[in-house]
Amino acid sequence: MSAELFHVIAQVIRRHRDTHGTVPVCPRYDQAERDWCEPLPYLFQRIQSGTPRALSTSGVRDLVRKAARSLVPTHPEFAEIRFAPHDFRRLFATELVNNGLPIHIGAALLGHLNVQTTRGYVAVFDEDIIAHYQQFLDRRRAQRPAREYRNPTGDEWVEFEEHFDKRKVELGSCGRPYGTPCAHEHACIRCPMLSLNPKMLGRLDELEGDLQARRQRALGEGWRGEVEGIDLTLTFLRSKRDQARRAAARGPVSLGMPALPPRRPPHRR
Repeated sequence: MSAELFHVIAQVIRRHRDTHGTVPVCPRYDQAERDWCEPLPYLFQRIQSGTPRALSTSGVRDLVRKAARSLVPTHPEFAEIRFAPHDFRRLFATELVNNGLPIHIGAALLGHLNVQTTRGYVAVFDEDIIAHYQQFLDRRRAQRPAREYRNPTGDEWVEFEEHFDKRKVELGSCGRPYGTPCAHEHACIRCPMLSLNPKMLGRLDELEGDLQARRQRALGEGWRGEVEGIDLTLTFLRSKRDQARRAAARGPVSLGMPALPPRRPPHRR
């Protein structure tokens, strides 16, 4: 943790020890589970009816709001800020990754089952996340036998490049992973891996007209199985066309350049 956060936690622990000799064990009411948790040495406590109780989420929220309001006269920017206890969980995760902790370890500390959830918490550039993960991989590889890592042969590299060349199709590009064949026998309209090129919207209209003509003939001939298959294809076609139109209409979105707030010196009493 940062020096400022360490100083705050140390002050809280020192106050508990000065009063009780240690951090008291107390229960906490879980508002989500509607039940009392096992007594633990919670750092943030208050006395309720003569008995120590862990601060509730709403209690923490009220204290943070009062602290933010007290700063408004000297820091007007706090007038428009609304803090929630969960915000500090995100700030903590950001500090961890910015200070070099691998993001998968941060995910374990936060209790996330998926590292993508932690990425949503962390307010850093993707380049930073990739760099931390790459450093972790480099350290792991340094501990493994060198024979397990080798440069690909010329034939293997050519095969790798050909895989991506084969993913280019008429309507866009296929997102199937390396080393996997086409699972839909090139029925790209039905495939969820197809990334449609907005320039091919006109081609989709042509395909829809052809499918409608085939459907009319199938109805006339009584080919009910053919009609069901064409209807399914038309459903996928229209869905992909709507998705491509939304993407084309939306265009690029400017997110601006993020900036970190100036770091304040630690408060000394």
